[in-house]
Amino acid sequence: MGPPKMKRLLRILFLVPVALVVNLLITIVFVYFVLVCDIYINTERLSRANPPLNVYCENIAHSSQFTKGPVIFRIDKGTLVFRLAPYFRDGIIGYAPFFIFPHHRTVILSDEVLKRGSLDVIVAHELGHIQGGLKHIGSAKEMEQYANNFAIQVLKTLEPQEPQK
Repeated sequence: MGPPKMKRLLRILFLVPVALVVNLLITIVFVYFVLVCDIYINTERLSRANPPLNVYCENIAHSSQFTKGPVIFRIDKGTLVFRLAPYFRDGIIGYAPFFIFPHHRTVILSDEVLKRGSLDVIVAHELGHIQGGLKHIGSAKEMEQYANNFAIQVLKTLEPQEPQK
């Protein structure tokens, strides 16, 4: 194997990891774009769909415990996350995509949760995910425990009120 063939082999060996990294980055950007578009296309603002319920949710978000600023509440109309819900052990009735920049202070609720009596608990829990943000990425158990503890603190400070449908 002469020097030109060796150079070619080394060039190929160098380019393979570069190509893998580039393809991985392109895939990540594509998935991110799909998730952002999916949320815009397949959700509706709660303020448009049900203004009284939106006010109820905003009152929960105005808790002194929650320091991340205003929150947008949306109703799911068929996002990828909710379509995958049957594959999760406990299902999904709401989520906060705090890891997606345009939606970092958004809570997405299913139609089902709007009909339940525990809307305040679900909203406070999702606010806990936003409040904790990326600092509690890791074990799902720890992340859920943080959100649950946060919800308990928020609910202690709220005045009892009934959501208007």
